[in-house]
Amino acid sequence: MKMTFADAVKSGLKNYAKFKGTADRREFWYFYLFNVLLNMVTSTLDGFIAPGAAGASGLSSGGPLYMLTNLILVIPNLTMTVRRFHDAGHSGKWLFLWLAPVAAFLIGGGFAVATNPISNLETATNDQLLALILPLLPAFILASGVGIFQLVINLKASKSAAAGNRYAIEAETATSVDK
Repeated sequence: MKMTFADAVKSGLKNYAKFKGTADRREFWYFYLFNVLLNMVTSTLDGFIAPGAAGASGLSSGGPLYMLTNLILVIPNLTMTVRRFHDAGHSGKWLFLWLAPVAAFLIGGGFAVATNPISNLETATNDQLLALILPLLPAFILASGVGIFQLVINLKASKSAAAGNRYAIEAETATSVDK
């Protein structure tokens, strides 16, 4: 039986703390679509509730509903991603790869601020702004690489237990024990 959009949402929310097992591509991407649609709805509602939430640049950092729903869905998104990695035959520990760009951003940002203090960004010269941005470049490159790597894993076909996927074996064993 193929998983429907509603089934994927139910599975993602019901198994919010289940890091073991697998989630096929359909389940993962339907749950991802659910997140995108929910973010669109909550952003729109936030625009009606708090229209002044956007900053001077016109960009919003997210209103209260948007932030609340994303905070609630952090764990279900992590577990769904780990199960998707398992379905593709990879360890969920690959998510820790995101620590590399975060560390690079913190180190680069600290270096940029320490070596080039600017009191007012509006009066800063192009050279000063470049000196602030350049140390952050490795973090952006690392984040792009990690994002592409994880996208490739999420797009991979399911790997069966017969093909050597130990996570599929664990999922089958857990399912047979549950019955």
